[in-house]
Amino acid sequence: MDNQRVTEQQAVQLLKQWNGIGRDLSSLAKLSPAKDKQAILLLLPGYLCNQWYQVGEAYSCYKEALTCLGTLIDISRTATQLPN
Repeated sequence: MDNQRVTEQQAVQLLKQWNGIGRDLSSLAKLSPAKDKQAILLLLPGYLCNQWYQVGEAYSCYKEALTCLGTLIDISRTATQLPN
């Protein structure tokens, strides 16, 4: 079964939810080879369901996928710290 795709904004919201309960955000993600084995998928777990969500398109290498994850974590933490 294919994973449902989420936008970067939706991924940031998921990370903010996990951060809110004190989870280590860098350990949440799962990197998985795509079906064609030529790409890497960045997956995040749902907060209230037992489902993995694919963030964006497939990445060409692990470095690219991890860079995206780091950027999303930075955005989620920055957004959490900004005053309303």
